[in-house]
Amino acid sequence: MKESEKTETATKKESSSGDIMSRFSPGFLHGAILVLALLVIISGYMLGFQYGKLSVMEGSAPASTAQPSQAAAPAPTQAAPQPTTPPPPTVPKTAKPEVELFIMSYCPYGLQMQKAYVQAEELLSGKADMKVKWVNYAMHGLKEIEDNTREYCIQKEQPDKWLAFEKCFVETTDYSACAAKTSVDTSKVDSCYASLDAEYGLTAAFEDKASWLSGRYPKYTVNDDLNKKYGVRGSPTLVINGEQVKVSRSAEAVKQAICNAFTTPPAECNTKLNANQEQPGAGPIGAGSAPAAAPSAGCGA
Repeated sequence: MKESEKTETATKKESSSGDIMSRFSPGFLHGAILVLALLVIISGYMLGFQYGKLSVMEGSAPASTAQPSQAAAPAPTQAAPQPTTPPPPTVPKTAKPEVELFIMSYCPYGLQMQKAYVQAEELLSGKADMKVKWVNYAMHGLKEIEDNTREYCIQKEQPDKWLAFEKCFVETTDYSACAAKTSVDTSKVDSCYASLDAEYGLTAAFEDKASWLSGRYPKYTVNDDLNKKYGVRGSPTLVINGEQVKVSRSAEAVKQAICNAFTTPPAECNTKLNANQEQPGAGPIGAGSAPAAAPSAGCGA
């Protein structure tokens, strides 16, 4: 191409470009530039948002917002409930309290109380004057009259055998086996029984149904005077220094009631006994698991 033709072609291109640019005003160009800038900013923001969202989904939160992990606090543990013994009753105080437990030998609640009583009796032997007495009527047939009388005789005439026999009897209610086990002289018991039967008419009262209490229960009058004196109406009834008291049927409750009747309690009163209520009826001493509670059920009125 000739030099003149090259120059002419270049001139035409410049003229064409100038014509195109001349078609847009300066304001239009400024707006276009602004729009492009906004598009760049928005694109950058969207990229950052997507990155942050992905980081959260992947569990990589920014360090400044991370919270320290805390282990769950262990649940507080509760101690097993312990048996509680109600406060002992208030009774007249003496140097050597007189304690009398009135029962029927086959009353399940009398046996329950006797299991508790015998433990306190063993602890306070010689410190308090503790005896078992009998309610003035029987609710459990001829066997109750017989064993009431036998126990009365052992306690009265063979006191050195009484405690061991009593502990055996409340567990089994087997007179013959317990007498043999504790070396009770049964011939003395038989002689005593015959004497009491003649004095109080025990067999005659049992056979005379017309004389029965309310027409239902034979009278048993060996301790009738004391029943009337203290207002005994059923089994068990506990009397301390001449006052009827109501206590839980646990060894600890009985011990506390007796110890509260001393003018000066002996050192034995500091010994803790079983605070669980004994089980009704014959059975092992100390086998109860229920916490001590106010006495309720009994035999009789």
